Amino acid sequence: MITNLNIHNFKLHKQTQLDIKGLTILTGMNGMGKSTIIQALTLLRQSFLMNDLDIGLNLKGDLCDAGISGELACQSSDEHSLKIKLKFSQQDDLAYVFNYPDNIMDTLLPGTEGNITDKNVLSKYSLFNEYFQYLSAFRFGPQKSYNRDTSLVVSKKQISKIMGQCEYAVHFLEQYRNMDIPIKELAITDENDITPDFRLVIQVERWLRMISPNIKINIEQSGEDFKLKYKFNREENTITEDITALNTGFGVTYVLPILIAILSAGKDSIILIENPEAHIHPKGQAILMELMAKAVANGIQIILESHSDHIINGSLVAVNNRLITPEQLSIYYFNREEHQHVAVSYPLEISKNGHIKRPPKGFFDQIDIDLKTLTGF
Repeated sequence: MITNLNIHNFKLHKQTQLDIKGLTILTGMNGMGKSTIIQALTLLRQSFLMNDLDIGLNLKGDLCDAGISGELACQSSDEHSLKIKLKFSQQDDLAYVFNYPDNIMDTLLPGTEGNITDKNVLSKYSLFNEYFQYLSAFRFGPQKSYNRDTSLVVSKKQISKIMGQCEYAVHFLEQYRNMDIPIKELAITDENDITPDFRLVIQVERWLRMISPNIKINIEQSGEDFKLKYKFNREENTITEDITALNTGFGVTYVLPILIAILSAGKDSIILIENPEAHIHPKGQAILMELMAKAVANGIQIILESHSDHIINGSLVAVNNRLITPEQLSIYYFNREEHQHVAVSYPLEISKNGHIKRPPKGFFDQIDIDLKTLTGF
């Protein structure tokens, strides 16, 4: 599990150090450097998977496209290298230095002597192996059909190939539908179960029902691809006809990969999620955070970026309900120091009851500002 991340001279980050917990939430206004934190991790993984890490950091690939080298150095730094250092709870630290090349159009930052690139060593870290999922902000929503990729899903156990789009989440769910979820503590039991049903498809469906009541998942093969459909239970034990994903609420399909990624993960897995709240009702966001908290309590590490107060509140409620401890939760509020145009991260202090002590100005205070305007107080 990652415990600390240090980024030096990368975009807005002149020098940023973060304590990474079981659940780490990155928040703040737009353009403050939150996504760059996740990008630093995906660039390392991408370079490893492309067999380029021994020569440098590959900026262009399936997982991440960071553009050209000339766009990446912090404009307030006089140094000519990007540094990323990772600390882990039960593994050796990893430290990387990549030089910015003279040609600003280059898409690879040359590595330096001392960078750890041995595949046998790195393959033991979740950041570089199959115990990893990345779900980006532009993940797939409802589609007419969903593609199949046996190598990616079966051999590499991934739900995404291109930019964290989760384009193979449906294939993944169908492939492993009858697999028991690795962490039984995440299961929702049903009073009609003779014995607990831990199958992935059942647990994904039960958690999805918490967000969209009475829904059922139906995946059909269509040639080489898959069609995703839903049904809904009605009164008197009747059920609707199949409804395609295209004709069902956008948020239902958008949240599906998050449920699949978490429920299929084992202990020590790392999951990166951008904007988990997208298209999800506030109650659904609260349910999602309950699942994430239970996952974190059982050894899964989740790093997410969010603009939602419901996501933040859900994590604090999880502390209050003793699902996780304050020591298992990090919330960072990102702002920008305009004189140097660099990112500034504020770690929030969280009490044992889930209260934020001394929140910084601008931290989800818009509702208070609006209410003051509307009420006149």
